[in-house]
Parts: sequence; structure tokens; C-alpha cells
Amino acid sequence: MSVEQRLITRGALGSIPARTSHLGQAVFQVPLYRNQEKLYHARRPHKKSRGGCLTCKKRRVKCDEGKPACVKCQKYGASCSYSTAPGKGFNADVAASTQNPDGITFSFSLSDLATRIEEILNLDTGTNTSLIERNSVHPVSLIAFQHFLKSSTDTVANPSLRDVMRSDMIRVALTSPHLMYTILAVGVLHLNRISPGNKTRQFAETLFWQRAIKLYQAALTSNVTPQNVDALLSTCMFMGLTTLCPENIKPTDSWVLSDKPDAMNWLCLQSGIRCIITLAKPYLDSTIWASTFQEAHEDEVAFLEHIIKQGRDGLDPDLADLCGIDDSTTAKTNPYYEHLRLLTGLFELERNFENSAKCTSFMGKLTTDFLALLRRRDPPALVILAQWMGLMCTMSHWQPWIFGRLVTECIAICMYLEHDPDPRISRLLEFPASACGYSSRNSSKST
Repeated sequence: MSVEQRLITRGALGSIPARTSHLGQAVFQVPLYRNQEKLYHARRPHKKSRGGCLTCKKRRVKCDEGKPACVKCQKYGASCSYSTAPGKGFNADVAASTQNPDGITFSFSLSDLATRIEEILNLDTGTNTSLIERNSVHPVSLIAFQHFLKSSTDTVANPSLRDVMRSDMIRVALTSPHLMYTILAVGVLHLNRISPGNKTRQFAETLFWQRAIKLYQAALTSNVTPQNVDALLSTCMFMGLTTLCPENIKPTDSWVLSDKPDAMNWLCLQSGIRCIITLAKPYLDSTIWASTFQEAHEDEVAFLEHIIKQGRDGLDPDLADLCGIDDSTTAKTNPYYEHLRLLTGLFELERNFENSAKCTSFMGKLTTDFLALLRRRDPPALVILAQWMGLMCTMSHWQPWIFGRLVTECIAICMYLEHDPDPRISRLLEFPASACGYSSRNSSKST
């Protein structure tokens, strides 16, 4: 079975079911808040202005020809120009203009939704970036957006996280180009791994990630504020996905078996959210993620309460010996201890969809010291990581993305350590090797 076939998820090949409005238009719904009552409907089709501002002409949208700045440009913070008239920047006023409506959903016709998406993207380039597949009436951006909401978010095990991604985060994306590009990149990446070979979508994936990364890096040069914190946190949560799900990766591409200086970046990127959360700490209580983060924190505290903070009790004896752990060892005295204790606790969990999310969080908790050990190909650190990767392989039913990177990296570690003379390492590699499907006799096939 190919990597792409293994990535197929529930509903991944389906499209978002559309309902029909009283206007006879197909309507795509984006849920917002549970306590809202009024319903906002799509407007009727209209002809484009021929005498509007230059910005609206470039975006190919109707302009009300207001002066000194038209309504469209004011709404999206774009520079409105009939000749050389200056306009406003993309700032907090934009977010204020799209505050939560009082309805339970936004209802857009598919064409109107596509226009909204393209308007946000065009704020970045000032030109039309629409890509349309052959034999398709909708742009790739709309297809990717729909797929993200309908299928990509289904792979998120945490229900609270999933709900925010499908609601508040979409509202934020409608005012943030770097977040919108990120959402589109995730959606089209997922589509490309499920159904590879579509050149238009492959180009779109590269384009969307390129723009998302560039704009995100630019956004990080500014201070974190109440106005941009939601977009920065949301984008950061997805930024590492492109490195977790690369196409055509081989074990020899791993940092363990190569001398590529950036080959381990995929793992270092997974800790990025901790840095953003630290910077955003003054505003966390008011972000769209506040309740989700609080819930996750409480769940983690409850989980960690049952993990012993000192000594080797409960640890695999060979792994404890390999890492130099005795009865007095703590996280402060040993760089392996914190990760090994956490890993031991994860192995004790029942293997199901909900707990698979807890196991996934392991790579985001790797300390700088432990990452340095991995970069030096330190055997005990590699064994700990391989054990976790093996655990994730057993949860591929709920976390199919692991076939993009983790299986291959686990094979690479097994290949690197399989001839180590320490018999403890050979025994400790049996589980991860079995979980990822590696055996020394097929190493030539794996490469």
C-alpha cells in the first residue's frame, strides 16, 4: 500500500454538501458561534464596475466608487487608488470590520465564497492568483478551502480544537492573508497525498506554502498584539505540517543517514508553537484558542500527575541503563529523563482516537538539549525517539499523516542503529522496527 493510499481518511474524497437557498443558489456554510440567531445570506449576482478604483479592478470585484476610498478597500485594508491616492494599511480596523455577526452561520454562494478567498489572497500580491483545474468550474483555492473544513479537520482528534478550526479560525482567516494561505496549503496538501499526480494542485501546494511562509515570517517581525495574536497562533499550529507530509521521502533523506544541514528541521519546527505561546502570553486569555489551550493544559496536568518525577521505577530496565538513570535521577540531572518518563506514560494509555492526540504532542515537548543529542545521532536519544515513532505507527488508523514522515524516519533510525554492538539497543529496536515494517533483510528495498 502506498503512502498516498494510507493517507485516505474519512470523507476525504467527498465534497462539502451544499444546500439550496431561497434564491436557488448553492450555499456553503461556515459555522460560527452557538449563541447566534440571525442568518446572513448570499447577495444576488451583480455586474462588475467599469469605473471603479484601480485596486478593485485588479481584484476583479465590484467597486462602489466611493472617494477618497471605496468601501471594498476600506473593508479589507487595501490601498485604494483612482490615480495615486493613498489608502490605509492592513490593520486592526480590518478585523473590526468583520466582527462576529449575530447569525449562526455565514451563508455564501460558492462563487461569493471564492471571491472572498481571492480578495484576501490578492491583498498579498495585488494581482489575481486564481488557479483553475481543467474540467473544473471552481478555483483550486475554493476546492482546498472546502476540503480543509470537510476532511482535513476530521483528522484532528481534539474535538475542541477541531471546532475552533472550523469556526473562529475561519473568521480570522478572512482578514489574514498568511493564515488563509496556510489553510489552503493544508487543504491542497491533504488532497495531493490522497490523490497524487494533479499538476495544477501540486503547483498550488507549492505556491500556497511559499506565500504562507513568507507572509508569516514577515508577520513575526512585528510585535504580537491583540489584533494579530489569533492569526499568528493559528498559522503556527499548521506550519510544521508541510515537513511532516513530504512527497517521495526516503530513509536516506533523514538527518540520521545524511549530512544535509536542514534534514532535521521538520522535528525542530514542531516546537514552534511553544515560542509563539510565550510571546503571546499577555493575550492568551482573550484569544480564540483560550478555552482549548486551558482544556489541553488541565488534561496534561492530570496526565503528568501520575508520572513519577524521580528514579527508574516503572522504566524499561535496559532503556534506563542505556540512559544512565538510577534511583536518584531527575529531569534536572539527566537530559533523557523527562522524555523517557513522558514516553512511558504514553505507552500506558489505551490506544484510541482521543489518546492519539496526546501521543502526537510528544514531539512538541522535545527540549533544546534533547534535540541537540538527536542532531549528534546520540544512540539513547535515537532509541527514545524510535520508540515514540513506533507507538505512533500503531496509531496510524487515527493519525494517517505519520506515513508522510515518521515511518520513514523510524526506518532510518533502525538502519543507523541496527549494527550497534550494544545488545540492549538491538532489543529496544525490536518494537519500533516491527511497528514501521522494517527488517534488515529488506534495507536495500527501503532505500
